[in-house]
Amino acid sequence: MTRLARPAGHDPRGTLRDTLVSRVDIARKVAVVTSLDRPALDAWAAQALSATVEHACRNSPFYTDFVPAEVARAVAQGRPHAFEALPFTTREHLAAAYPLGMLAVPRREVIRFDESSGTGNGRPIAAFFTMADWLENNLTVAGLLAAVLDERDVAAIAVPYELAGVGQDLDRAIEILGCTIVPLGAASPSCTPDRMVDALLRSGATTLVCSGTRALFLGEIARRRGIDPRRDLAVSKILMAGEGASPAKKRRLADQWDAVAYSMFGMTETNTLAMFCRERELHLVETRTFFEVVDPGSGERLPDGSVGELAVTTLASRAMPLLRYRTGDVCRIEAAPCTCGSPLRRLQHRGRIGDRIPLGERWTSQLEVEDIVLGAMTTEPYYFAFDIDGDALQIALPPTGADDATRKSIEAAVRDRLGAATRFRVLDTERFETALRTSAKPTMRNFSAYGGGGTAGEG
Repeated sequence: MTRLARPAGHDPRGTLRDTLVSRVDIARKVAVVTSLDRPALDAWAAQALSATVEHACRNSPFYTDFVPAEVARAVAQGRPHAFEALPFTTREHLAAAYPLGMLAVPRREVIRFDESSGTGNGRPIAAFFTMADWLENNLTVAGLLAAVLDERDVAAIAVPYELAGVGQDLDRAIEILGCTIVPLGAASPSCTPDRMVDALLRSGATTLVCSGTRALFLGEIARRRGIDPRRDLAVSKILMAGEGASPAKKRRLADQWDAVAYSMFGMTETNTLAMFCRERELHLVETRTFFEVVDPGSGERLPDGSVGELAVTTLASRAMPLLRYRTGDVCRIEAAPCTCGSPLRRLQHRGRIGDRIPLGERWTSQLEVEDIVLGAMTTEPYYFAFDIDGDALQIALPPTGADDATRKSIEAAVRDRLGAATRFRVLDTERFETALRTSAKPTMRNFSAYGGGGTAGEG
């Protein structure tokens, strides 16, 4: 039998003690940074930004070659507008550098290796974290979640755990608050949607963590089994991760579950970027990330209040720093104070640039279509699919939700908001639900795959 040789003088107890001490130090650092007021936070971020650029350009193989040396020096010296001269990083850069090209620390310091699902362009990207990177994020997220969660809560987490960091991150953050965790996962054969509903019932879960689409699906599964989510389940909070959610979807979830729906925002390569407050506003996690809104075409930085593409620079990621990373998300940053009292600016997420859809002479988005359709639907199940048919919006509705009143309401909203006609088809509910059952990131977009049936009418 082969035995692993330990280095001379190896002291496992001493190593464990040092690890625990370092974790306490990390917790103290997080406590200090997250307690800063706005002026102090701005000053801290300016220093952290220069340090991040210096670290990335010195230690990341990608940025050593990518960023001109004179630009890196100008940023480190704090020259005015020097940061805006840094070139943007894109998802294509991360995919090309896969798996280790973005790593900026020795591999022995990496405690987590995650990967994206590859849904952006079919190519996975890697994400790395040191112990400090990971624990700082866990503690920061826990502090923000404390706005609505405490030790009395039972949290059922139905998001991906495999390779993706979202499940592990939220699991640990919620556990830190003393909550009971029910780890459901996303699409495991051993934890089907029916078993998820059983687990919600048996555990007395008060909080459901998943995408909004999955929450609507689980509510429908419960209803068919004679379980009323409003009366028979204890879920009072739905924390949405993994997809955007329109106002109409949040209202439908509130009606279906008698619960408050909260949005979260993040990605595998950055960890958490924005988190809700008790007022249901989405706040930027500015203690870990620097945020810009830029013009999608020119790349010019836009002032607060403008709508554009979100670009982020990590401030507390040693293993994988990112500089001016274009996320592909259409956002607006609001600097006016929130009534919750947080010094963190607020984020309004308007969808993905890649989800913009040409409709006649204008553009729409998945979230806008979702808001129109779910806002008009009055009968469960609350899901649909859609496609563009020339200058018309083609919508597939479940047979039970295709009544005349619903169709007329959708037609009027599409005409008034989008200036387009509407055509209806019957949703192949069985095939659509099969996709929801097996998808780690279920959405309502795939009309061509699941919208079977004949034409039901035109508007």
